[in-house]
Amino acid sequence: MGDNMNHKQLLALFLSLVIILSPTIVSIENEKVVDVKAVNNNIDEITIESIIENNDDVDINIYYPVTKNSKVNNMIKDKIDSYITKLKETNSFDSTKKLNISFETFKSGEYISLKFNVSSSAGITHKTDEVFTFVYTNDEIVDIDTLTKSNPQLIENLYSICKEELLKNEKFKKYSNIEWLNRGLLKNKNTFSKFIFDGDNMIVIFNPYEVAPYVAGIFEIKISCNLI
Repeated sequence: MGDNMNHKQLLALFLSLVIILSPTIVSIENEKVVDVKAVNNNIDEITIESIIENNDDVDINIYYPVTKNSKVNNMIKDKIDSYITKLKETNSFDSTKKLNISFETFKSGEYISLKFNVSSSAGITHKTDEVFTFVYTNDEIVDIDTLTKSNPQLIENLYSICKEELLKNEKFKKYSNIEWLNRGLLKNKNTFSKFIFDGDNMIVIFNPYEVAPYVAGIFEIKISCNLI
């Protein structure tokens, strides 16, 4: 019995050290782990904040970064607030409304990219999974307008590459068609406004309904920066 207790104590100590040292956030409600959000820890300037609200009406679990760029912080907070407001204003048909937002970080040269994964539901007919992104440097917001100023052919190049990649994508071929693609893949800045940089690649993201039906989910097109 004494040996068994010692083993349990050692195990508890080990687990507590793992939780302290690992780059994760753990939110515990009702004696169970509600969410564990692992984020890249390669960007020293980022700290993590959370918004947790759990009651009969809403179940909100949000983890977001705070950076040294105040413009980015304001944009992140405004975007998150818009999701919270929309959720609370949606009729849930007496079911608990849920919103989960987590993020991932990526670095490519001077670019820092933030990819936010959003999952929300307010009744059976109001389920959504989508992504939004922000890219920045220490003192600048990097959006599609910024990129096209230095590369006027960018939209044309992204259009051609994304169309080719989507048409040969097995998931796209299973769930979508050329009509969906022609409606959603347009030669304008808004079409390619969700992107991140990861290493030597630009990743363009298309949310559900943009180039394919909801069942197809999210598409991420990885493009070598050398091609654009």
